[in-house]
This record gives sequence, C-alpha cells and structure tokens, in this order.
Amino acid sequence: METEFVRTAIAVIEERSIAAAARRLGLTAGAVALRVKTLESELGTSLVGRTGRSIAPTASAARLLPGLRAMVDQATDLQRRAIDSGGIAGELRLGTIATASTGILPPLLCTLTARHPDLDVMIQPGTSLDLCERVLDGSLDAAIVVEPPAPLRKGERFSPWAVEPLVLIAPPACAGRDPISLLSSEAFIRYDRRNWGGRIVDRFLRTTGIVVRERIELDALDGIVAMVAAGLGVAIIPDWTGPRLEGAKVLTLPLPPPQPTRTIGLYSRTLSIRQDLIALVEDSYRTGTGTAGQA
Repeated sequence: METEFVRTAIAVIEERSIAAAARRLGLTAGAVALRVKTLESELGTSLVGRTGRSIAPTASAARLLPGLRAMVDQATDLQRRAIDSGGIAGELRLGTIATASTGILPPLLCTLTARHPDLDVMIQPGTSLDLCERVLDGSLDAAIVVEPPAPLRKGERFSPWAVEPLVLIAPPACAGRDPISLLSSEAFIRYDRRNWGGRIVDRFLRTTGIVVRERIELDALDGIVAMVAAGLGVAIIPDWTGPRLEGAKVLTLPLPPPQPTRTIGLYSRTLSIRQDLIALVEDSYRTGTGTAGQA
C-alpha cells in the first residue's frame, strides 16, 4: 500500500474537500481523486462519499482512520531514522492559535529550521479546543494553545511557555477614566466565551462582580481591537506577544486585582511516535526566547 496515497486520503478526510486537500499537499485535484480511488480499491471499501457539493467520510473511513494515520506516522519515522547523516528530517504537524502564529511562532520556526533544515513543518491554525482535539486524534503532533481549563487527562501533556496578562482596551477618547467605570458604563465587546481565553475574561467579570453592557461577542482578537479603535466599546483581551493591527489606536489599561492572565504553551500527547521532534520544538522556543533552563 503506497504511503503517499494513504496520506492523501487522510488529507481528504480531514479537509472534507478534494480541492482543499490538493492545496494542502501541492497536488492537482485530479491526482488527489485518483489516489483516493486507488486506495479505496486496494482496501475494498469506500472512504469518502458525496452529500450534495460536500464530501463526508464514510463509516469505513472513521473505523480505518486511526490505523491509516499510524501507518503514515510509522513510515515517516522510519524514513527519518534511516538518514545516514544522523540528521533530523521528516514532517512535524504543528497547530497554533492565531496570536501565537504572529508572535511566538516566527522566531521559534527560525531557530528550528536553521538547526534542522531537512525537517518539514506543517502549520495548521485553529482554536485551542479544536487543536487539542486534533492532537488527541493524531491529526496533529502538537499545538501551541491556551492552557486547558480542565485538569489534564492521562496521556495529555501541556508545557507552559508564556503568561500573558489580560488588559482593558478602550478608545483614545476615554483617556483618564477609571477602568471599572469604563467597564460598567461603556458598551462591552466580549472575547468569545467558547474560547478558553474568553472563559478567563468571563470568570474575571463574575469574580469581581462587574456587570457589563454587552454589544458584540467574537473570537478574533484583531477584530476586537479594530472595533474598540473605531469607538464601538471597550474590551478585555490578552496582552499577547507579537504585532498588533496596524493603525488601530487604543488605550491599554491594567485591570484591578485579581488581574487575570492566560498561559500559552505546547500541548501534546505523552506517548507520541514523534516525541523527539516535539522536544526540538520546545528547545527551539526556549532558545529563541532566552528561557532555556527556566521552568
């Protein structure tokens, strides 16, 4: 069974689209469809079916997917170990939340790829919850996420990297006003409570007893900054590492105690066939930020 055909079928199942899988793999849609059809013939079962214009995995695909992923992982690991030079090669599948992709990730990748030029890194964006689920089901090796709010289960691992304070942002016209007064009187643009960071904001408001007048709720932090800059209200967001939306002018004010924080770090499985590559990611982060040797 051709490993690349298996990898292609996995991409189609995960993306639920031949076109999206083709873009991800750098192939034509026709080549992707042919690979999937060939693999289905070898397996003797259909892996995907059409529902209107969408593609959905079949029951057979759901049953076979863990084994198909394990086959690709093992083949990749064997290829990596077979390199005569003893260097690091293969593919690392890394997920990231939006703010980490512009702040934490670029210097990390600069260090990682400079040290290991034969290592291919595939980056997939998403929310913390979605990315952690994809790590657990094997479609990602690790992910840069907000620290999970619930205690880790057996088989899960979270390595904390950065602690970001949450701050109040307000339009420039609100200069000189008290943060509590702003939260109580101005329209509130809420960080989506479905996100783990948004839950931290919600817990802070409930703990302090601050009642806000909600106007908008969304999960894009750059979008929240833009709306506050436009004078639509105030918001509580993490003071994240990395660039901000260009041209968006807002006031940044500290919150009263207990000041909430969110912790960003690397989430992975404790038992992973690519644990050595995950360790390289952690080492590259700590080297790039000057935190090597620190807890």
